[in-house]
Parts: sequence; C-alpha cells; structure tokens
Amino acid sequence: MDIVLTCPYCNLSKKVPEDKIPSGARRAVCPRCRQEFEFSHNGKTEDSLSELTGIYYEQEGSGQKTGDDLPEENPPWEKRAEIGLWKGISGTIKAVLFSPEQLFRKIKYRGGMKEPLAYAILMGSIGFMLSFFWQFLIASGGFVPVIGSYLSQFAMGVIILGFMIIIPVFVVIGIFINSGLWHILLLIVRGANNGFEATFRVVAYSQSTHIFAVIPFIGSLIGSIWRTIVQIIGLREIHNTSYLRVIIAFLIPVAFIVFSVIAVIMAVILYLR
Repeated sequence: MDIVLTCPYCNLSKKVPEDKIPSGARRAVCPRCRQEFEFSHNGKTEDSLSELTGIYYEQEGSGQKTGDDLPEENPPWEKRAEIGLWKGISGTIKAVLFSPEQLFRKIKYRGGMKEPLAYAILMGSIGFMLSFFWQFLIASGGFVPVIGSYLSQFAMGVIILGFMIIIPVFVVIGIFINSGLWHILLLIVRGANNGFEATFRVVAYSQSTHIFAVIPFIGSLIGSIWRTIVQIIGLREIHNTSYLRVIIAFLIPVAFIVFSVIAVIMAVILYLR
C-alpha cells in the first residue's frame, strides 16, 4: 500500500510505499521547507506523484532521524566553532566551488542572515583587495614606486586604510542588491519557493568565488563567471525549482539591457537621418 505524505507548510507531496517507512515513525521532514510534520500510516493512495524527494523520518520518542537524504543543517562556515575557523572557511570554499549542487540542496535556509553575511563580507573584501592589488601593480609598472616623502607614504597608508573600511560597506550593499534583484526575478517566474532568506544565503555563500582573485589580472573575471554559475545552481536547489525558471530569471535583465541598447541605437539612427 502506498501512503501519500503531504507537507502542510508548502504542500509538496510524495507517494511512499508503506514498507519503506521506518517502523514507529510518526513525523517526517520536508526537504523543500525543512519543516517537520506529523503523519499517519492510514494514508490514502493516490495516482498522482509530485517531485518531492528526500523525505527523512523521525522515530517516535527517539529523536533520531533516518533516511537516505539527511540534510546538513549548516555549511562548514557556520560550524567553525566546532571544526575551527580555517576548516570552516576552506570547507565552505571547497563546497561552493566544487559541489554547489550538493551544498545548496542540503543547506539550512532559515538559520538567519547574520552568518552568511559575515562570510560574504570576509570573502568579498578579500576579493576586492586582491583585485585592487593587481590593478595597483599594473598602474605602478609592476612594482611599488619609492615615495620620496614621509607625507606621501602616510597619504598612501590612509588611502589603503580607507579602502579597507569602505570595501566591506560596498560588499554589504552589493549583496543585498544582488539578492533582492535575484529574488524579484525569481518571483516573476514563480521560482522563489522558500523566501528571501534562501536567496540571500545562496548569494552570500557564492562570494567564495572571490578566491579566484588570487590569480593575477584575470582571476576576478573567472570568479564573476563562476559566481553566476554557482548562483544559478544554488538557487535552483535551495528553492527546489527548475533550471529553466532560474535561467529565464537571469535572462530577463540581460534581455532588457539588449533591447534598451537596440532602442537607443535605432533612436540615434533615426535622429541622424
């Protein structure tokens, strides 16, 4: 007999063979919204089956969960108190760069925005500082010129200190603007299933790609391209939507820019006739 489990929070359903449900299980956890809900073994068989996958179960009275797709509650960065700061940073970078699909499929997206924002500030600031460093080398002819006066050296120090203060502010502004834009576009295509915080966490942790800035001159470009790819993958997984919806959302502003440029060019041509 098949039992249809339906999440009362996001209405996702799955038809599950009764013999696959652990004995004594009375609660399930939805992989989309991560909410726990009670269910009964006296479920009703239905012919239709939605795309709900990865349900795991809680044994009554045991507090233990069983199943094949147990979601990790937090990325390594948010476990740094247990595993250490370096492992928290390096583990998150590795997961974002090489296995974003797995990371964002299991990530907890209702854990607050403080931790992902702190990580984004760290990685974004490092990336911008590295980019500034390489550009400074180009401007100075490949080496730091000798400054004749102590006043000039002091002024240079003040400039660098100013960058260190201003860059995190710009990173924060950029993260919220990017997250807001992505979320609005996903709402347009009906792909934002799990709220703004889910979108924000993907954008914040995708800042790991700033590590590519260690590559002289072209690292920032590589990081920007890979960051877009990571965000597309991450948004698809964390919102449990389709790649088609996410890609369409991404192409909306691109199409707007292209049509605007064409419109301006046509207007100029008509004006010059």
